[in-house]
Parts: sequence; structure tokens; C-alpha cells
Amino acid sequence: MKTPGIEVRRIKQISGVSNFTEVYLDNVRIPDDQRLGKVGEGWKVAVTTLANERYTIGESEGPDFEDIFAFARSYDWDGRPALTSDSVRERLADWYIKRQGLKYIRFRALTALSRGQNPGPESSIGKLISAPKLQDIASYGMDMLGMTGGVMDETAPMNAWFQNALLYAPGKRIAGGTDEIMRNIIAERVLGLPSDVRADKDIPFNQIPTEAADTKNALAQTSSFDLQPRRSIAAHRA
Repeated sequence: MKTPGIEVRRIKQISGVSNFTEVYLDNVRIPDDQRLGKVGEGWKVAVTTLANERYTIGESEGPDFEDIFAFARSYDWDGRPALTSDSVRERLADWYIKRQGLKYIRFRALTALSRGQNPGPESSIGKLISAPKLQDIASYGMDMLGMTGGVMDETAPMNAWFQNALLYAPGKRIAGGTDEIMRNIIAERVLGLPSDVRADKDIPFNQIPTEAADTKNALAQTSSFDLQPRRSIAAHRA
């Protein structure tokens, strides 16, 4: 990232942090000694990098089942612990099931790594479940707080953990691939469903038709069409 021609611009998020950036490449030349993998296997390296990113995103910090459970057990809700409410217990049960499922999915990935194998699509499953779960827990925690759920200063319960998590949670659903991309990966590589129709699948990137190229070709055809009658008139007058 220190190579000349690389410019990184931070994107400030609603949470106040900058976990995302814009990266601009201006005539960047990478020496061959910095290459990862064999020539022609760049996509394999990229997929491996993304898989590791998704795995770490699935392990990202934030309020989880244990935290919302402890909060519901101690928080006074209409004169009684929130944990005694059937609606709260139902939501907690749902998050507990997801939490256990994620744990065993990660065990599968670790088992594959311990055997020298590349993890399968487990990281995509983990990210697709954990990121929305974080957002749901944060949102529900704020709902339980009632009017104080909108407070984000030092007086907020749990140091405004739910409030801050709700602001940065949407970024977790984008980083490493959006929810829609994760669903496509799971559908194709886990469930064996047919992939989306792609007319450009076997075409090199530099040969894929673009809107700019189509406009250029259209202008070229229009110019040749407009010039032809003029040449005929000029030849007739000559």
C-alpha cells in the first residue's frame, strides 16, 4: 500500500469511525517480487483473502447473546426483570440458537484449516448470520431501554453499547461482501442451485462491452453514415 500511485481516502461513517476507504490506483506498477501465488492465479488469491475477511467479520466484537441475556436479567422492566417477559425470552431463544449454530460452523472451518485444507463456504454462512444478528440485538436492546435508548452519552446504560453497535452494524453487512453476495455463494456452492445467468462469464474483462464502448461504436457508425452522402455529392459535382 506504500507503492507510488496508491491513494487511500477514508470514508467517515455515521458511527464516527472510518472502517471503509476509497483506494485510487494511478499508474501503479507492482514488482514481481511482491506477487502472491502463481501467474494467472490472482483470482484464487483474492477468493482466499475474502474468505478470511468474512471469517473475521463473523467474529467481530459487539453485543452478543450473553450480553443481551445478562442485560435482560438485570434490567428492570415495568417493575420486574425483562427476562421474565415471554416476548423477550422468545427473542433470546432465537439468538441462542443462532449463536450455537455459528459456533459449530466455525468449528468446521477450524477443522479444515487444521487438516491443511481451505475452508469452504462456512465463512459466508457465518457472516450472513452474525452481521444481521448483531444489528437485531442492538436494535432490540435499544427498544428495551425505551426513551433512554436514544441517549448516547456517559449516562446511557452499558455506556451506549447497543446504540453504538446499531450505527456500525450495517457496515458489517457490507464489508467482505453484501448479504446478497453471501446468499448467492451459499445457494451455488452449498445448495448446488444454478448460478445467475451471466453472458460475460467466459469473456476477458477488457473485452466486456460497456456503455461507453457502445456509445463510441454508435457515434462511429453515425459519423460514417453521415459522411457517405456528402462524398457521393462531392463526387457527383466533380
